[in-house]
Order: sequence, then structure tokens, then C-alpha cells
Amino acid sequence: MDEGTGVFLHVVGIADIVNHIKVKRLALAGHLVHMNSDRTIKKIFNTKPDGARSVGRPKLRWEDGVDQDMRILGVNNWKKVALNRDEWAKLLKKARAHQGLSSH
Repeated sequence: MDEGTGVFLHVVGIADIVNHIKVKRLALAGHLVHMNSDRTIKKIFNTKPDGARSVGRPKLRWEDGVDQDMRILGVNNWKKVALNRDEWAKLLKKARAHQGLSSH
């Protein structure tokens, strides 16, 4: 890391950057819920792979991160909430202000 990057991270704060990335991930999750089922990205999002998983701790999926962030925000069924655009916008606003989101 060069000196300029270190200064940037100090001024902005790593927690702010992590929070920003997580909020963007939640916004994308909302877009995915609203997409038509014939879109390729929606098909990939809804696909369940065949076969058995390898032994050991399962690798986390992108959606697992969304689920974890939603639990921190106190939301159980985020896909149902995302269908209501107004509620989803309020939730994203709450996520931007939530300090605990960036610490996990």
C-alpha cells in the first residue's frame, strides 16, 4: 500500500468502505429480486447446483453475505421485503446508517 492509499483509508475509514460495499451489495440484491425471470443473471441467481458439496465447512455464497447483513438489520425474509420498492429503499437507508453492518 502506498502512502496516498494509507492516507485515504485513514481519512475515509475502513469501516465506511466496508459499509459502502455492503450497502451496494444489498442494492444489487434488490435489483435481482425485481428482474424478469428470463434474464440470464436472474437465472444464475436462482440456480441450485447439482451434486454434493465437498467435505468441511461450506464455502460462503454471495447470497449468504446478503442473508447475514439482513439478519444484522433485523430482517428475516429479505426477498419478500425487496419486492416492495419503498420498504427496500427505507431498508437501504437504514443500512447506510447502521454501524454494526461494517464490523461483521
